[in-house]
Amino acid sequence: MSFFKEAYFCSECKKVFEKLEDLLYVENDGQNGFCSEPCIEKFYEPLVNHYEALEKTWRAGHSLLDEEIQEVVGHPVFMDQLLRRPDEVYCHVNEGGESLYSFIVSIEDDNYGQFWLMCLCLIYDNQPSFIISASATQEERMMANYRWGEKQKDAREFHSTSESGDSRKQQIEIDEQTMTEVERKKSAYLASLIEDRSPADIPIESFGLYESYFEPTMMGPDEIYSSVDDEGDTIYTYIKAHDREGVSFYYFIVCLRLQKGFQENTDALVPILSFPSVDGDLYRTYRKGELISGALKN
Repeated sequence: MSFFKEAYFCSECKKVFEKLEDLLYVENDGQNGFCSEPCIEKFYEPLVNHYEALEKTWRAGHSLLDEEIQEVVGHPVFMDQLLRRPDEVYCHVNEGGESLYSFIVSIEDDNYGQFWLMCLCLIYDNQPSFIISASATQEERMMANYRWGEKQKDAREFHSTSESGDSRKQQIEIDEQTMTEVERKKSAYLASLIEDRSPADIPIESFGLYESYFEPTMMGPDEIYSSVDDEGDTIYTYIKAHDREGVSFYYFIVCLRLQKGFQENTDALVPILSFPSVDGDLYRTYRKGELISGALKN
């Protein structure tokens, strides 16, 4: 019997593992495995920086550097539509045989009007696994840059089977029964926060002093996570780091996705909990589920 054993290692930190399942992969046929999400992010950081710099240069040359519609990048409802139900998918294969995919979706919104949301990504099982670059535009000439590579004949092959219907953002009314459920969930999440937080963290009675950080966190989060709670509801968690009087802290917004109001086939995000924290352990507690924006994309 040989003393040799199978060994695998993280492509970034080079840590060795005995089991293949101890590594994370972001491509079906990729040879690069990773021990953690931070290692994935660090490994692909040069690509992220490269492609974001290319877009910035192109936008600057076409007077589109400060296009306001870019603020929708990271919005969970819009991102869901792009990543789960793209209108167009392209694949570019470089000379080394590595593939990059472009996802494009056209969106008509009451507040923003018509625009395109696009991303350059890696895929695993026909689903985006790592976002290299994401952008939004109301200029077709900008969107056309993401039509890179060979167009895939049927974009539906890349549609998520876990989502159905149109997930476009709409303003809806919420019935009394649903509102009661929302209030109940708020209470449950607040109770969980009280149990998880450290006594040395920012006092609950001081939360009101941080309300001005709600909108900046909602509009420009560092990270957004999507998860399903024990009751089967979809929860989005927005996280953003801030600085107040020389003290760094995180601001969290936990949102419940409502799939029906008085109208059929509508959805909405309802904030059920928002709070500041300086506790790193609490930060790690709320970084759960699928990372759909941030960290994977600057």
